[in-house]
Amino acid sequence: MNNSELQGNDESGLHCGKDDLTDNFGWFLQVLLACLAFTCLIGCKENFKRYLKQRATDKWSRLLTVFSLFCLSYCQNRSNIIVILTDDQDLTLGGLTPMIKTQSLIGRMGATFTNAFVTTPVCCPSRSSILTGVYLHNHGTVNNSVSGGCSSKSWQATQEPRSFSVPIHSAGYTTFYAGNTENLWLVGRHMYLLDGTGGLDSRETLFTTTTLSQVNGTPKEFTDQYLTNVILDYGLEFLQSQRNTSTNFFMVLATPACHAPFTPEPKYKDYFSDVQVMKTPNFNISNTTSKHWLLRMSPTPLPGNMLPILDDVYRNRWKTLLTVDDMVETVISKLNNLGILNDTYIVFTSDHGYHVGQFSLPWDKRQPYESDIRVPLLIRGPNISTNKLVTQPVLSIDLAPTLLEMAGLDPPDYMDGVSYLSFLTDERVKVDWERVFLVEYHGEGETNTVDTACPLPRDDTLAQCVLDEMCKCQDSKNNTYTCVRRLSQDEDFIFCQFYDDENFQEAYNLHTDPYQLDNLAQTLDTDNVSWYTSTLSRLKSCSGTSCHVQNMTLHNSRGGAFRFQEIIWFSVLFINVLLTFTRWDTPNPGCMAAFVT
Repeated sequence: MNNSELQGNDESGLHCGKDDLTDNFGWFLQVLLACLAFTCLIGCKENFKRYLKQRATDKWSRLLTVFSLFCLSYCQNRSNIIVILTDDQDLTLGGLTPMIKTQSLIGRMGATFTNAFVTTPVCCPSRSSILTGVYLHNHGTVNNSVSGGCSSKSWQATQEPRSFSVPIHSAGYTTFYAGNTENLWLVGRHMYLLDGTGGLDSRETLFTTTTLSQVNGTPKEFTDQYLTNVILDYGLEFLQSQRNTSTNFFMVLATPACHAPFTPEPKYKDYFSDVQVMKTPNFNISNTTSKHWLLRMSPTPLPGNMLPILDDVYRNRWKTLLTVDDMVETVISKLNNLGILNDTYIVFTSDHGYHVGQFSLPWDKRQPYESDIRVPLLIRGPNISTNKLVTQPVLSIDLAPTLLEMAGLDPPDYMDGVSYLSFLTDERVKVDWERVFLVEYHGEGETNTVDTACPLPRDDTLAQCVLDEMCKCQDSKNNTYTCVRRLSQDEDFIFCQFYDDENFQEAYNLHTDPYQLDNLAQTLDTDNVSWYTSTLSRLKSCSGTSCHVQNMTLHNSRGGAFRFQEIIWFSVLFINVLLTFTRWDTPNPGCMAAFVT
C-alpha cells in the first residue's frame, strides 16, 4: 500500500463536530434548547415512533425528520483516538529526522506543533503529568525513584484513578494500553490497572528480551523479540477486535524507543553509518561557569575520545526510531483497511527530549534546556486540515484535557492543563498568543547508580555517574529547580531557580540566544526579577485554573465535537416536536407536564 492510500481522503464530508457557535450567548441558547428537548423526550418517548409516522405525511416535516435522524446517526459517532508515545525523543537535535513516514502520514496529513514542551524533563514525572494533566507538584511523582513517587502506592491510590483513561472508559470507549506507563511495561484492555509489580529487571534487555509486568494482569516473558514490535502486534490485535463493534476505542502505544540502551532492530543495525552527533553551538563547550554546578563537573569539555561514542549514541537512537516509523505506517494502514482512518485522531509525541553532548554533558535528560524540554507533536484526525502548522505553545499537561475533549468530555477542574483541540479544528483561534508556564524537577540521589570506579562520594547525593561517561553525573539531589517560561510571538524567556547551596539562578532570552549560552540572571533589572520570581512563586503552588497565567486565547468548546453534535440533534428534534405537538391524537400526559412546567 502506498502513502497516498494510507493518507486517506481528507474531504470527509459533513463534520457536525465543527463548532460554529462559540460565544457565550450562543452557548446559552444551545444548552437551553438541548435541556428542553431532553426533558420533552423523557416524557414523550412512548409516542416517538407514532410521531414519526404521523409526521411522515407532511413533506417539510419529513425533511426535518430525516435531517434529525441523519444528525443522530452521523454526528453521534464519536471519533476513535490513538496516542503513540515515544521515550526520550528530542525535537531540537533532529529527533524526527529519521521518521519520514510519520512526518508524512501524520504531520503532513494533519498538524505539526512547533512549540510543544514537557513540564518535567524525565520519564516517570513527565508520564505522570501526561496521564493526569497536572504539574509535578500536584501529582507528587518528583523523579524516577520509588521514594520519589514513581509507580508508588501513593500514585496508584490517588493519581492513577485520575488518569485520562478513566473518564474516557467510563464514557463508553473501549480502552487499550501497550507499553511504558511509569517505567512499568504493560499490555491491557484498560489503562487503569497497575498493581505495584516491578518494571524491567535490566534496562540492557529493554529492546530485545524483556518481561512485561502485566499482560491483562499476568506477567509474561518475551525472549528475543523486539519490544516495539511486540507492542505493535498487541495493538493490531486490539484494532482487529474492534472491527465489527459499534463502540469507539482509545488506544495508547508507548514504545521503548529511543531510550537507552539504543538497541536497533537487527534489520536496521547498519543504517546511518555516516551520521554524526549534531554539533550545535552549545555542543561540548569548554566554558560552563555560567551554569549550575552539575554542568560544571569535570571534565569540561569532554575528551576527544568520547566523541565517537556520542556519534554512536546519536545514530543508534535514530535506528530505534525506524521501527517506530514502521509501527506508525502499519497502524495507519490497518485503520485504512478497517475503513476508520478518517474517523480516528492519531497523536504522536514523546515524554520529553534529550541531550547528546550539549553543555559538555554526555547523554541524558533532566535539565531545563531546549533539547530536554521540547518534544515532537504531530496530530491528524477529523476536522484537522492537512499541512497545518501550530505555533501556539502547548504542554505535556495539556494532552489529557485535549484527549478528553476529543472524546467529547469536559476536562475536570483539577487539571492544570488546557485542551488545544481548538488550535486544530477552529481556524478563528487568535494568533496573538502568549503563555507563561512552569518547568520543574526534583533531583535524585541513588548510591547504587554511582560507579565504584568513579572517584565520587559513596552517599545518596548523586545519581547516574558512570565510568563510560567520564564519571560525569547525570543527576543529583540538588539538581532541583523550578523555571518559569514566558513565550509569545515577541518574547521567549526562561528564568530558573535552583535549590542548591548556591541558590543558583539561570535566565535566557531565547529569541536572541536560542542555545542558552548567555546566562542573564545577574544582569536582569529589578522589575524583571520581581515579576519572574513572583510568577514562579505562584506557579509552584498553582492548581487547576490558577495555573493558567496569561494564557493564550483558547477556544473552549465545553465538551468538544460530541457535545455540539448532541446539541444540534436535540435542538432540531425539539423544534420538530414543538411544531407538531398539538397534532398528536393522544399525547402522553408526561409530555404535557413537560411543557406545562
